[in-house]
Amino acid sequence: MSYCLTENELRSYQKKGWVVPDFRLPQSLLDEMREEYMLLLDNNPQLLSDIMLAPHQTVNGSQGVVGSKKWLEFATHPDLLDIASQLIGEDIVLWGTTIFGKPALSGKETPWHQDGGYYPIRPLETLTIWIPLDDVTVENGPMRFIPGSHKSKELYSHSWVEGDDKTINLVCDSKNFDATTAEDLILEAGQVSFHDVYMIHGSRANLTENRRAAFIVRLMPATSHYDHKLGEEMGEKHASHGYGNRPLFLVRGVDRSAKNNFTVGHE
Repeated sequence: MSYCLTENELRSYQKKGWVVPDFRLPQSLLDEMREEYMLLLDNNPQLLSDIMLAPHQTVNGSQGVVGSKKWLEFATHPDLLDIASQLIGEDIVLWGTTIFGKPALSGKETPWHQDGGYYPIRPLETLTIWIPLDDVTVENGPMRFIPGSHKSKELYSHSWVEGDDKTINLVCDSKNFDATTAEDLILEAGQVSFHDVYMIHGSRANLTENRRAAFIVRLMPATSHYDHKLGEEMGEKHASHGYGNRPLFLVRGVDRSAKNNFTVGHE
């Protein structure tokens, strides 16, 4: 195991719902990610950089993204999987990636929300790995967490809020949390955070002159079932996400659920 979480780090994840280990990606890997991100932007001029779904897919890409296998390599880096296995177990399925670009001067707000309401995973369990490609400051729209909001393992009520100034429009109703308890996730490029699927989180707009891009990896324990049929039904509301056709990758261990389909969405 390349990095063992300390007892304090494990407690932080259990108590708050996220953890930033005392770990960094190699600078050479970070540089490679940044170069690949510029290629991704060049290959997808039709899309805004605020949110680009599943760049690891080379066929049937969500949003029509033209992706590359390099993002799958990045997402399954052994050090990341070693840490993930200490949080969700040794049997792991990768089912999604995202890049939030937060471009300079115009990076959109991400309102308070929970991710799980979008996901066709039963039982609902997902670990999100958040990898900043640029330094994250208080000014450039850091991710913000509501500590402990994951503990009840409950999906709270959300309401649709119109506006193209946001990366998403389903917003967690304010009655469900206390925004004054929010904590900013301030990271240097190369640091990595891990958070629970039930976490209430969001981010402000980026109006600075510096980009704040981040690569997101979504892993589920292989005890859960990614239900492609349910994904198709959810896709009626969120068609661009391609949940009914997402390819699954068994990246560690075995499929404990014995229900996951590892042929859908692949070449």
